Amino acid sequence: MIHYLSGTLTHLTNDCAVIECGGVGFRVGISVSTAAGLSPFIGKNAKLYTYMSVTENDISLFGFYSEEELDLFVMLKSVSGIGPKSAISILGTLSPEDLRKAVINGDAKMISQAPGIGLKTAQMLIIKLKDKLGSLGTDEMPSEHGAYSGKGEKISQVVDTLTLYGFPRAKVIETLKRQDMGLPLEELISETLRTLGKEGGL
Repeated sequence: MIHYLSGTLTHLTNDCAVIECGGVGFRVGISVSTAAGLSPFIGKNAKLYTYMSVTENDISLFGFYSEEELDLFVMLKSVSGIGPKSAISILGTLSPEDLRKAVINGDAKMISQAPGIGLKTAQMLIIKLKDKLGSLGTDEMPSEHGAYSGKGEKISQVVDTLTLYGFPRAKVIETLKRQDMGLPLEELISETLRTLGKEGGL
């Protein structure tokens, strides 16, 4: 595995960089944000952290301006339906910090701004990466919701699911106060959704 390349940046576009190392030019796929970071280094020494993607019909090298961007790329690629190009597209649209916020806040619309990323894919990404990128834990929930401390995981799942449909997070939590927390998860989601619909929760 090639962890990084360091050499002369001989070619740069919004989606591709060529770095010459020891007389060999490595063509590397990059995001728009990485291209922006590399632009001052054309003809100079540059460093890219890399990921080698190997499939039955292709071997490609992808490069990242920082290790943080590389780590996010690997996480994104682990989500079903998101390949290397889709992951690069997301990283080119959202900064690492903006991506984390979008996932934590359940903002699928923001993630779907990336070219080639539909709303359903963005929603799946949020569900899969929420725990990895960090979210409000049970201990971090507002004190007025302390009564739910023993059911924090179920609360989190309901809130995460319904915010994907556009309901405000605070409204979902407020509505959950009036639900039977003993219900199975799917029924709890359905009942909460029904209540939100009646009350015009959007």
